[in-house]
Amino acid sequence: MLKTAKEKLVLKQGFIIVGIMAAFYFFVLNPFLKEGNSILDEELERKVAEIKRYISRTGSLPSKKSFDRMEKETLGLEKKSKELIDFVDPEKVRISESSSEAGLYFIERLHSSIKNFSEKVDLKEIKLPENLGFSDGLPKESMVETLLRQLEAIELVVGILLEAETIEFFVIKPLRAIDYIEPLTKEAFYTELPVQFSIRTDTEVLVDLLLKLKNESPILSVKEIHVRSGGFGTNDIEASLVLSTFMVARTKGS
Repeated sequence: MLKTAKEKLVLKQGFIIVGIMAAFYFFVLNPFLKEGNSILDEELERKVAEIKRYISRTGSLPSKKSFDRMEKETLGLEKKSKELIDFVDPEKVRISESSSEAGLYFIERLHSSIKNFSEKVDLKEIKLPENLGFSDGLPKESMVETLLRQLEAIELVVGILLEAETIEFFVIKPLRAIDYIEPLTKEAFYTELPVQFSIRTDTEVLVDLLLKLKNESPILSVKEIHVRSGGFGTNDIEASLVLSTFMVARTKGS
């Protein structure tokens, strides 16, 4: 909050300068610009917003050196944000270009995964939940990207657990996606895609699973975990986990 008369005067001067910049743009430059207006509008809005934030925070107008430093810091944060997004939700082709029907592509991918697991399952006499927890029906095209991401998570976890000597699957279940909404635009800025697993194994296998998931990309977050001992004198446990992967809403060109 601005308390002194000097700070209020500086803020007033800042708004006057911003107003002059805006007026110069709209009444002098705009009539001569036929293309690229939207780009200039966005850049002007960004500059004005940065100046306002600086004035509110410091009570003074930014010098050219200060403004250049702010821009450098902003670009650095944007780069780090993009790197984080690429780790959490890496961009890759999820639907084959040769597939004309997204729903059929998912069913083919699901059956391929089941086939890949079948040899290990038969060898160890392990029973996996039917269709790895997915429905038999053909999914809507709008759901395919979500289902593929959940299938990727299931493939990873089941693949790790099938390496264990002691493992029994009770439940594999893709759960409803959760959209997290940006409050100003009312649009989803990321979506959480949870999957539930219920298993019987031993403590060492569960710890090994969590360690292997730690540095995976796309990232898998442990949202819930419940463990129950199999009884006195045994390492057997029953564990229920909810693991979440994420899809980040990307702006065009990001």
